[in-house]
Amino acid sequence: MKKTLSVLGLAICGLLFSQDVPFSKLYSYGDPVNYYLGSYPVTGSAGLDINWYGGVRLRTSTGVGLQLLENGNVGIGTSTPTAKFDVNFGNEPKSIRFFQPSTTLNPVDTLISSLMFTWYNNHADIGIIRGGGDNIIGLGFRFNGEEKVRFTPDGNVGIGTYAPAYKLDVVGNAQFQDIISGGSNSWIFHTPDDGRKSIHLSPKNAANTDWDWGKGLIINGENGNALIHGKFEAKEVKVTQTPTADFVFENEYDLPKLEDVEKFIKEKKHLPEIASAKVMDKDGVNIGEFQIKLLQKIEELTLYSIEQNKQIKSLQEENKTLKSQSEKIDKLEKKLEQMLAEKK
Repeated sequence: MKKTLSVLGLAICGLLFSQDVPFSKLYSYGDPVNYYLGSYPVTGSAGLDINWYGGVRLRTSTGVGLQLLENGNVGIGTSTPTAKFDVNFGNEPKSIRFFQPSTTLNPVDTLISSLMFTWYNNHADIGIIRGGGDNIIGLGFRFNGEEKVRFTPDGNVGIGTYAPAYKLDVVGNAQFQDIISGGSNSWIFHTPDDGRKSIHLSPKNAANTDWDWGKGLIINGENGNALIHGKFEAKEVKVTQTPTADFVFENEYDLPKLEDVEKFIKEKKHLPEIASAKVMDKDGVNIGEFQIKLLQKIEELTLYSIEQNKQIKSLQEENKTLKSQSEKIDKLEKKLEQMLAEKK
C-alpha cells in the first residue's frame, strides 16, 4: 500500500511540474493579495514581482545570504537586520569591491566616487584617488563636488589641502579642546571648560600620571595677564609703560630736600614712593611701574649730584681765593718780620 501511494505521489508531482503555471496562480496561504509571485511591466519586457507578507529569505548551505523583513530592513549574512541595510560579515574577510571598468572614467589625481551618499540635494563622496599609474595616492572625502579631506599612504591627513606634509596638515582655522604633545616629557595645552577665557600650558608630573598645573604657564584672556610658576629667563625683555619719569627734569618739579629724604629713610627704612620689602613680598612687584620709580629716583639723584657738583665747584673757587689770600698774607707776614728785624 505504501509503495502504491509513493508512486502515485511522484506521478502527481511530475504532472504538476510539467505544467506551465501562470505567475498569477503562484500564491500561498490562500491569500493571493499578500502572498504571490507575479510580474510587473517594464519597457519591452516584464519584471519579477515577489510579494511575501512576512518577508523574503535567500538561504544557501552556509546560512542566510539575504533577508528582507516585513518592516523593510535588509540584511546580508543575518536573518535579523536591525537597520535598513545591515551587513554581518561573520568571520569572513570584510571587503566590498567597486569595479572601475575604464580608466578614462577615473581621471588621475582626482576623486571619483566609490561611494556616494545623498541627503536631499547634498552629496557626500568617499573615493580612492588614483595616481599616474595604477598606484593609489590617497583616500578622499568630498562634499557637494569639493574635496575636503585626504588621507595619503604615508599616514598624513590633509584638511583643506591635497598634499599634507604632516600627520595632520590643516589649511585654514582649527579649533581644539586640548592639545597634548607626545613623549615621556609631554605637555598639555588646556582651555578650562568653566567659562574662564584662559589657556594653560603644563607638563606631566614626576610620576607621569597627571598634569603638573603648579609648573605651568597661564594666559588670562580677560585682561591679557600671564602667570608663570618659577623663574623667567630671557635674553631681552621689553616693557612698554607710560608715562616715563622725565617729569623730574621739568622746571616745576619739586625736588625733595635731602634732609626730608634722610628723615623719611630713618623712619620708614625705605625710599619715598618705593614700596617696602614687606609690601613687595606680599603683593609682588609691577616691573614696569617699578622701573619707572627707580628711574625717577635715579633722575632725582642726578639732580642732587648736579647741584652738589655746582657747590663743589663753588667751594673750589672759594678755596682758590682763600689759598691766594693766604699766600699773600704769608708774604706780608714775612716782609713784616724782615722789616722788624732790620730796625733792630
